[in-house]
Amino acid sequence: MTGGTIMAMAMTAPLLLVGGHHLLTRSYFGFPKRFQALDGTDATGAFGFVALLRKAHREHCAGHEVLVVFDAEDSAAGRARVDAGYKANRAEADHRPIQALAPLKEMLDQGGVRWLEWLGAEGDDVLATIAMREAAVGRAVVVFSGDRDLYSLLASDGIRILNPQGPPGSQFITARAITDRFGVTPAQWADFRALTGDSNDNLPGVAGVGPVTASRLLTGGRQLEDLPATAPGRLAKPLIRIRETWEAVLRERSLLRLNYEAPVPQDTVTGTAAPELTPPAVLMKAAGLW
Repeated sequence: MTGGTIMAMAMTAPLLLVGGHHLLTRSYFGFPKRFQALDGTDATGAFGFVALLRKAHREHCAGHEVLVVFDAEDSAAGRARVDAGYKANRAEADHRPIQALAPLKEMLDQGGVRWLEWLGAEGDDVLATIAMREAAVGRAVVVFSGDRDLYSLLASDGIRILNPQGPPGSQFITARAITDRFGVTPAQWADFRALTGDSNDNLPGVAGVGPVTASRLLTGGRQLEDLPATAPGRLAKPLIRIRETWEAVLRERSLLRLNYEAPVPQDTVTGTAAPELTPPAVLMKAAGLW
């Protein structure tokens, strides 16, 4: 590494990546007070989003560059072509938070907070691509999202996940925390979820295999490919079910794996620290919502 490279890294701010749709949904349903726009629509999601992001940035990530990543329209189509059931449950979900997406983007623009969505790509894949790319060159990355699909990112030493709702001193989720809680490493996360299922993505997993059984099956760093040859012992029944549904298990893992090669341009991030973010009430007025 050259001296010029070391100096460039030192001048590059750490990066805060925000899972946009997840934070918007959490803000809409979990913010303690409701807010109404001038036109009578519910603005709680947009107001809460900015309030929570501002608080997280100020208290945990001051001096970080900030980039919000959203799902693009029809972003799940690629995975749905592999499995028609993928996220099929979303059709019946409550879509009210998404109504605040356009005004939220306007508020972010007014506040100078950069946001990104990439045509045909799920936000998690875009976020994962940027996070891994930046961590690979030595940049510290924080991911602000409660989406467990992103736990795989913790396999990289340079990435942490921020959960401000955690107990004091434990707001940052690390690889060690995943292993302590679930008994698997972040590198095994997609294998683990393929066994236990992911109701959020409408993936059933293997019948009768819960988190404890899955962690036992994956003991010692095993992956799904190791399971058919695993000695049954007390895990005979789940191993039989896995073998009976083998192709489905592998397919679900392929859907759960993050894509680290989304076609996101290198200049998506700037390396420049964001100043303290503007209060949501100010941005609501600037965006003509109040």
